[in-house]
Amino acid sequence: MNKYILLILIIGTALFASESSNLDLAVRNIKLGNTYREGKDFDNAAKYINEGLLSAGKVNSFQGRYWTAAAYESLGYLYRDMGMVSEAKDNFLNAAEIYEKIIKQVDGSQAAMIKVLNSIEGLNSQSPDLENNLIKAANPIAVHVKQKLKELPDDLPSNLRSLILKDNKFREFPEGITNFGELEYLDLSENKVKNISENIGKLSKLHYLDLSNNKIDKLPDAITKLQNLRELNLEGNKMKDVNFNLCNLKNLRLLNLRNNKLDFQEVLKLVRCMPNTNIIFDKYIEEPEEEAETGE
Repeated sequence: MNKYILLILIIGTALFASESSNLDLAVRNIKLGNTYREGKDFDNAAKYINEGLLSAGKVNSFQGRYWTAAAYESLGYLYRDMGMVSEAKDNFLNAAEIYEKIIKQVDGSQAAMIKVLNSIEGLNSQSPDLENNLIKAANPIAVHVKQKLKELPDDLPSNLRSLILKDNKFREFPEGITNFGELEYLDLSENKVKNISENIGKLSKLHYLDLSNNKIDKLPDAITKLQNLRELNLEGNKMKDVNFNLCNLKNLRLLNLRNNKLDFQEVLKLVRCMPNTNIIFDKYIEEPEEEAETGE
């Protein structure tokens, strides 16, 4: 009996240590992300806050849920600072919902979030074009969201560091993007892009690339040239085959492959060749083989 008790204690201690480690990592990354946000380094801000969100989600306790909400709140402030009002609101709502469930005092975080949401609504009503402003900061950023664009705007600064073209009408990868050699953050999500140019390899300083919810069926081999890439979002495309040039992206920390048509065995090979990358993919259910019919 004593051996069983000892075994339970060892397992419990290991689980506690694992949760504690994830929580410490979550807190560190969320705080670090907020510091980068204050410095207008939106690329690193997104990177660390999202990593904090992933770590906090692994902790099944009050503290885990609290810091999950805090991560969503931090993403809300980040998108607000980037002029992306609808994304800011979505993240603030996620935070408010969690706070409401776990905090009981009437003047807690859930109450404060109501004021934040009201301020966001005020910004949205006072300046409907806020999402499309060019924010001139230490890292020049251009935000063109929901403008039905099919071509790049002509007024983009040559030293552009962050470009957000979410929810437009692009059918092809805009070749002009590859002229911005200083680009670090590119969001081309929710368009109708089918192919990614081999010239994307020219964007050697790119840290964050969001191509989610397009119609991409394959990646160019030039993807291997993006050696500074840390986060790549390919969710919601039409890829059937894995481009194993991804294995050469040694600095990639997050790869989202959900909602594609990839073969599970290929995904497993990718997981093995990218041990330092958090790869998000669909849950696969192995269907039992039907028993062969036997004749009498």
